[in-house]
Amino acid sequence: MISKIQIKAARAMLDWSQQKLADECGEVSLPTIKLIEVGKVNSTPSTLTLIKDVFENAGLEFLPQEGVRFRDNFLTILEKMGEGDVVYLKLMDDIYETVNKNPSEILFSFVDQSLSPDEVIDRQEMVRKTGSAMRFLVKHGDRNFRYPLNEYCYLPKGHYLTNPCVVYGDKFAMMVSGWEKVVIINDPDIARLKRKEFEIIWEYGEKPDSSDIKEKA
Repeated sequence: MISKIQIKAARAMLDWSQQKLADECGEVSLPTIKLIEVGKVNSTPSTLTLIKDVFENAGLEFLPQEGVRFRDNFLTILEKMGEGDVVYLKLMDDIYETVNKNPSEILFSFVDQSLSPDEVIDRQEMVRKTGSAMRFLVKHGDRNFRYPLNEYCYLPKGHYLTNPCVVYGDKFAMMVSGWEKVVIINDPDIARLKRKEFEIIWEYGEKPDSSDIKEKA
């Protein structure tokens, strides 16, 4: 079980107030949080487990001797290191390394394949050879489809961002800072949520019926 010291330390690391922790837990009240932290109540194992799960989902891990730290692989940032460095290729390499160990469907959002250089297409082909399927949410009206049409769905008209996002394995990645940085979150709960968001758009989105690019064999 986690201790009152670990709870206070974890809140400080995340810059969470006691109210924020109570809100994240849902089933634990603010007065209970306060009493636990001052040692005036012996909380139940189920309550402490809930609090521990909330902190772990936020990227922390608890150690012996009342220790707590950020989980090493929770957050990864890939940055452009210089002229000619394509950070999206680094993302594709991470996708390959992830699904090559455990093939799974990869979900791309806000993509424009007309902008993809040959190196990106080559990485996608490598990923496909792992046995992993792909689907894409694209700008409404786009016709630049390199793969079978049933892998594509239009985003709602007027709703397109120039920051691609990808869900793969237990990871969610997003491009930021004008394509100069990729933020990768390694968390199964976040990945599961993002997959559900993708499926909602996919279910109600319009599907394309033709392409201006010859489908790759």
